[in-house]
Amino acid sequence: MRTTLLATSLLALLVIGCNKAAFDNKNEPIAIDQIPASVMEVAQKELPGVKFEMAWKFQENGEDAYEIKGKTAAGKICEVEVSASGKVLEIE
Repeated sequence: MRTTLLATSLLALLVIGCNKAAFDNKNEPIAIDQIPASVMEVAQKELPGVKFEMAWKFQENGEDAYEIKGKTAAGKICEVEVSASGKVLEIE
């Protein structure tokens, strides 16, 4: 019983620690209208027709970057990550 409790507790701490690390990199919500115009242009070019609704600012290799999420007219959720210099980091 003690071993099971200890193992469960350690697993829970590990999961919490991993989740915190995942969110530490992307932690600052930002209003869509606060995203640099050049970054929004790249996002709109990569995901045409997506209405962007939410964004987060984070650091990637010492540079500001933005994760921008939105929906298509059909309701599909899409997101793009763009660095401040205009480089596309990821598209989902």
